[in-house]
Amino acid sequence: MGYRLTGEGLDQSELTRAAQLLNIPIGGDASATTIRLLPEGAAGDLGAALRGSCAAVVEYSEDTLPSAALADALAQGQLLVSLTTRLAWTLDTAAQFCEGLLARGMLPGALRHDVELSLHEAIINAVLHGNLALGSSLVDDPAEFDAFCQHLTTTLADPAKARKRVDLYAWVADGFLHVRVSDQGGGYDPAAVQYPRNPEAKSGRGLEIMRIMSSSLTVSDGGRTATLRYAL
Repeated sequence: MGYRLTGEGLDQSELTRAAQLLNIPIGGDASATTIRLLPEGAAGDLGAALRGSCAAVVEYSEDTLPSAALADALAQGQLLVSLTTRLAWTLDTAAQFCEGLLARGMLPGALRHDVELSLHEAIINAVLHGNLALGSSLVDDPAEFDAFCQHLTTTLADPAKARKRVDLYAWVADGFLHVRVSDQGGGYDPAAVQYPRNPEAKSGRGLEIMRIMSSSLTVSDGGRTATLRYAL
Protein backbone atom coordinates (compact mmCIF):
# COMPACT_ATOMS: atom_id res chain seq x y z
CA MET A 1 0.00 0.00 0.00
CA GLY A 2 1.30 3.44 -0.92
CA TYR A 3 1.28 6.48 1.34
CA ARG A 4 1.46 10.19 0.74
CA LEU A 5 2.18 13.08 3.07
CA THR A 6 0.01 16.20 3.16
CA GLY A 7 0.32 19.25 5.38
CA GLU A 8 -1.80 22.31 4.78
CA GLY A 9 -0.38 25.26 6.69
CA LEU A 10 3.19 23.96 6.68
CA ASP A 11 5.87 25.58 4.54
CA GLN A 12 7.85 23.62 1.97
CA SER A 13 10.94 23.26 4.14
CA GLU A 14 8.90 21.75 6.96
CA LEU A 15 7.16 19.34 4.60
CA THR A 16 10.46 18.31 3.04
CA ARG A 17 12.07 17.68 6.42
CA ALA A 18 9.06 15.67 7.59
CA ALA A 19 8.99 13.61 4.39
CA GLN A 20 12.64 12.71 4.84
CA LEU A 21 12.28 11.78 8.52
CA LEU A 22 9.06 9.83 8.05
CA ASN A 23 10.16 8.31 4.73
CA ILE A 24 6.87 9.21 3.06
CA PRO A 25 6.63 11.21 -0.20
CA ILE A 26 4.90 14.59 -0.33
CA GLY A 27 1.70 14.65 -2.34
CA GLY A 28 2.22 11.60 -4.49
CA ASP A 29 -0.47 9.43 -6.04
CA ALA A 30 -3.92 10.72 -5.09
CA SER A 31 -5.06 7.12 -4.60
CA ALA A 32 -2.43 6.53 -1.91
CA THR A 33 -3.36 6.52 1.77
CA THR A 34 -2.86 9.94 3.37
CA ILE A 35 -0.69 10.78 6.34
CA ARG A 36 -1.86 14.19 7.55
CA LEU A 37 0.58 16.66 9.12
CA LEU A 38 -0.75 19.46 11.30
CA PRO A 39 1.19 22.66 12.00
CA GLU A 40 2.53 22.78 15.55
CA GLY A 41 -0.20 23.93 17.90
CA ALA A 42 -2.95 23.74 15.25
CA ALA A 43 -5.75 22.92 17.66
CA GLY A 44 -8.59 23.52 15.22
CA ASP A 45 -7.49 21.00 12.62
CA LEU A 46 -7.45 17.73 14.54
CA GLY A 47 -11.17 16.98 14.43
CA ALA A 48 -11.45 17.64 10.70
CA ALA A 49 -8.38 15.51 10.00
CA LEU A 50 -9.72 12.60 12.02
CA ARG A 51 -13.08 12.69 10.27
CA GLY A 52 -11.26 12.16 6.97
CA SER A 53 -9.82 8.95 5.63
CA CYS A 54 -6.17 9.48 6.59
CA ALA A 55 -4.24 6.69 8.27
CA ALA A 56 -2.48 8.98 10.73
CA VAL A 57 -2.54 12.54 12.03
CA VAL A 58 0.81 13.90 13.17
CA GLU A 59 1.43 17.30 14.70
CA TYR A 60 4.61 18.73 13.20
CA SER A 61 7.33 19.73 15.62
CA GLU A 62 10.74 21.03 14.70
CA ASP A 63 12.44 18.83 17.29
CA THR A 64 10.49 15.57 17.24
CA LEU A 65 8.65 13.49 14.68
CA PRO A 66 7.36 9.97 15.50
CA SER A 67 8.98 8.04 12.66
CA ALA A 68 9.18 4.72 14.53
CA ALA A 69 5.67 5.01 15.98
CA LEU A 70 4.22 5.87 12.57
CA ALA A 71 6.00 3.01 10.81
CA ASP A 72 4.75 0.56 13.44
CA ALA A 73 1.15 1.84 13.29
CA LEU A 74 1.05 1.64 9.50
CA ALA A 75 2.50 -1.87 9.53
CA GLN A 76 -0.18 -2.97 12.03
CA GLY A 77 -3.06 -1.18 10.29
CA GLN A 78 -3.69 1.06 13.29
CA LEU A 79 -4.92 4.64 13.34
CA LEU A 80 -2.29 6.93 14.91
CA VAL A 81 -2.64 10.42 16.32
CA SER A 82 0.68 11.84 17.51
CA LEU A 83 0.61 15.17 19.36
CA THR A 84 3.06 17.20 21.38
CA THR A 85 2.43 17.29 25.10
CA ARG A 86 1.38 20.94 24.91
CA LEU A 87 -1.32 20.33 22.29
CA ALA A 88 -2.53 17.08 23.86
CA TRP A 89 -3.10 18.99 27.11
CA THR A 90 -4.61 22.09 25.48
CA LEU A 91 -7.12 20.24 23.30
CA ASP A 92 -10.09 18.22 24.41
CA THR A 93 -8.11 15.40 22.85
CA ALA A 94 -10.19 12.48 24.10
CA ALA A 95 -13.42 14.00 22.73
CA GLN A 96 -11.92 14.77 19.33
CA PHE A 97 -10.32 11.33 19.07
CA CYS A 98 -13.67 9.71 19.87
CA GLU A 99 -15.41 11.89 17.27
CA GLY A 100 -12.95 10.56 14.72
CA LEU A 101 -13.56 6.96 15.77
CA LEU A 102 -17.31 7.50 15.50
CA ALA A 103 -16.97 8.98 12.01
CA ARG A 104 -14.86 6.00 10.93
CA GLY A 105 -17.34 3.46 12.27
CA MET A 106 -14.84 2.13 14.81
CA LEU A 107 -16.74 3.29 17.91
CA PRO A 108 -20.43 2.51 18.56
CA GLY A 109 -22.32 5.47 19.97
CA ALA A 110 -23.35 3.43 23.01
CA LEU A 111 -19.68 3.12 24.04
CA ARG A 112 -18.79 6.77 23.51
CA HIS A 113 -19.08 7.83 27.16
CA ASP A 114 -16.96 4.97 28.54
CA VAL A 115 -14.26 5.30 25.90
CA GLU A 116 -14.01 9.07 26.17
CA LEU A 117 -13.87 9.14 29.96
CA SER A 118 -11.24 6.42 30.28
CA LEU A 119 -9.22 7.87 27.39
CA HIS A 120 -9.35 11.29 29.05
CA GLU A 121 -7.82 9.78 32.19
CA ALA A 122 -5.13 8.00 30.15
CA ILE A 123 -4.15 11.25 28.45
CA ILE A 124 -4.00 13.09 31.78
CA ASN A 125 -1.67 10.40 33.10
CA ALA A 126 0.49 10.55 29.97
CA VAL A 127 0.83 14.33 30.19
CA LEU A 128 1.03 15.06 33.92
CA HIS A 129 2.68 11.95 35.32
CA GLY A 130 4.52 10.92 32.16
CA ASN A 131 5.94 13.66 29.98
CA LEU A 132 5.79 16.51 32.51
CA ALA A 133 6.72 14.37 35.53
CA LEU A 134 4.22 16.19 37.76
CA GLY A 135 2.28 14.73 40.65
CA SER A 136 -1.36 15.64 41.16
CA SER A 137 -1.62 15.47 44.95
CA LEU A 138 -1.88 19.24 45.17
CA VAL A 139 -5.13 19.24 43.20
CA ASP A 140 -7.00 17.79 46.19
CA ASP A 141 -6.04 20.79 48.32
CA PRO A 142 -7.90 23.93 47.18
CA ALA A 143 -5.38 26.13 48.96
CA GLU A 144 -2.62 24.72 46.76
CA PHE A 145 -4.53 24.53 43.49
CA ASP A 146 -3.26 27.86 42.16
CA ALA A 147 0.32 26.87 42.95
CA PHE A 148 -0.15 23.59 41.09
CA CYS A 149 -1.58 25.38 38.04
CA GLN A 150 1.33 27.81 38.04
CA HIS A 151 3.79 24.93 38.25
CA LEU A 152 2.02 23.24 35.35
CA THR A 153 2.16 26.43 33.24
CA THR A 154 5.86 26.86 33.96
CA THR A 155 6.61 23.24 33.07
CA LEU A 156 4.69 23.47 29.79
CA ALA A 157 6.81 26.50 28.90
CA ASP A 158 9.88 24.23 28.81
CA PRO A 159 10.20 23.20 25.12
CA ALA A 160 12.03 19.99 26.00
CA LYS A 161 9.00 18.78 27.96
CA ALA A 162 6.23 20.46 25.96
CA ARG A 163 7.41 18.83 22.72
CA LYS A 164 7.56 15.30 24.04
CA ARG A 165 5.00 13.11 22.30
CA VAL A 166 1.69 11.63 23.34
CA ASP A 167 0.74 8.94 20.82
CA LEU A 168 -2.80 7.58 20.53
CA TYR A 169 -3.53 4.42 18.56
CA ALA A 170 -6.82 2.72 17.74
CA TRP A 171 -7.76 -0.49 15.96
CA VAL A 172 -10.55 -3.05 15.91
CA ALA A 173 -9.72 -6.75 16.27
CA ASP A 174 -11.28 -9.90 17.73
CA GLY A 175 -14.52 -8.17 18.64
CA PHE A 176 -12.85 -5.36 20.59
CA LEU A 177 -11.94 -1.73 20.04
CA HIS A 178 -8.36 -1.30 21.21
CA VAL A 179 -7.08 2.13 22.24
CA ARG A 180 -3.47 2.68 23.26
CA VAL A 181 -1.89 5.81 24.79
CA SER A 182 1.91 6.12 24.98
CA ASP A 183 4.09 8.83 26.45
CA GLN A 184 7.83 9.57 26.60
CA GLY A 185 8.12 10.03 30.35
CA GLY A 186 10.15 8.16 32.92
CA GLY A 187 7.52 5.47 33.49
CA TYR A 188 6.37 3.92 36.76
CA ASP A 189 5.66 0.57 38.41
CA PRO A 190 1.90 -0.12 38.12
CA ALA A 191 2.12 -2.59 41.00
CA ALA A 192 3.32 0.18 43.31
CA VAL A 193 0.33 2.47 42.67
CA GLN A 194 -1.73 3.10 45.79
CA TYR A 195 -5.37 3.93 45.18
CA PRO A 196 -6.90 6.73 47.28
CA ARG A 197 -8.85 5.58 50.32
CA ASN A 198 -11.20 8.54 50.06
CA PRO A 199 -13.80 7.72 47.33
CA GLU A 200 -14.38 11.45 46.83
CA ALA A 201 -10.71 12.21 46.10
CA LYS A 202 -10.25 14.31 42.98
CA SER A 203 -6.86 12.84 42.07
CA GLY A 204 -5.20 9.43 42.08
CA ARG A 205 -8.17 7.58 40.57
CA GLY A 206 -7.15 7.59 36.91
CA LEU A 207 -6.14 3.92 36.64
CA GLU A 208 -9.21 2.86 38.62
CA ILE A 209 -11.53 4.77 36.27
CA MET A 210 -9.76 3.30 33.24
CA ARG A 211 -10.24 -0.23 34.56
CA ILE A 212 -13.90 0.30 35.43
CA MET A 213 -14.82 1.90 32.10
CA SER A 214 -13.05 -0.62 29.86
CA SER A 215 -13.19 -4.36 29.33
CA SER A 216 -9.50 -4.55 30.22
CA LEU A 217 -6.49 -2.34 30.86
CA THR A 218 -2.88 -3.34 30.23
CA VAL A 219 0.01 -1.14 31.34
CA SER A 220 3.32 -1.86 29.60
CA ASP A 221 6.64 -0.32 28.54
CA GLY A 222 7.61 0.46 32.12
CA GLY A 223 4.38 2.37 32.72
CA ARG A 224 4.66 4.50 29.57
CA THR A 225 1.88 2.75 27.63
CA ALA A 226 -1.73 2.02 28.58
CA THR A 227 -3.84 -0.19 26.30
CA LEU A 228 -7.61 -0.23 26.79
CA ARG A 229 -10.00 -2.74 25.26
CA TYR A 230 -13.75 -2.33 24.81
CA ALA A 231 -16.05 -5.18 23.81
CA LEU A 232 -18.05 -4.34 20.67
